[in-house]
Amino acid sequence: MGTDRFGMRKLALTAIITGVVVVWAGCEQTGRRDEFEDISRKMEELKRRAAESGGGLGNIKVMVNMLSTGEHEYSAVNALWRYADENVALVGRGDVYSGSGLRIGIGHEDFMARLDLVKRSLRSAESSEVFVVLADGATGYINVGREIAVPVFIYRGRRYSAVEYEFRRAGRSLEVVARKLPNGMIEMQLTPVFSQFLTTGGDMRLTELSTTVLARPGQTVIIGGSDWAANNVASALFSTSRRGERGRTLVTVTPYLQ
Repeated sequence: MGTDRFGMRKLALTAIITGVVVVWAGCEQTGRRDEFEDISRKMEELKRRAAESGGGLGNIKVMVNMLSTGEHEYSAVNALWRYADENVALVGRGDVYSGSGLRIGIGHEDFMARLDLVKRSLRSAESSEVFVVLADGATGYINVGREIAVPVFIYRGRRYSAVEYEFRRAGRSLEVVARKLPNGMIEMQLTPVFSQFLTTGGDMRLTELSTTVLARPGQTVIIGGSDWAANNVASALFSTSRRGERGRTLVTVTPYLQ
């Protein structure tokens, strides 16, 4: 069993049930229907035992929605945070995380309805939806974009004058490790990652900004930035540039059990 570039375990032609691995080979049609029926009976028995023990190894499907808008309309998107609870994340180093400008919270029951209303009210916005399917405990990546905003400090002579941003080609993503908990909750550990950013061409994983959030299946997690123009990680991770106009992206993540 291998692992692809998204960190998802490949389960092609393999079923894993309570630690028992059953592999289907390319069987020739021999006309011996009883052999196939025997295999089917064994599979059903394994499924029944897995259901009784509660130890099935199902997958976790993570739905991701990204809403990007320009600076002039971002206030409407930013107002959605009032429908979220931000006291739910477990942060390793709270002081470092708060200085990063990153925000994370659990949406209230009506959050998605509020999000849809905001989408319809925006005159210029981009919305995209993707999903990642992970085995329990596996790692995947939520791709946020291909350019990051890099601050450029401007000097007049020897004196600092202003800060502007230029967009440098590099990958932006959130590494997500998803786990099912015995109480039915889903644990997601999220880490910002900038790929092809270092001078060596390697990835930069900001492990000191890793945070863990617990959500029920179907519950929405909101991820974004607090300050529009600050020189911080949130600006680099969630800023956009569309036709010369700077913008910001709000990410929602909703896990489901499969």
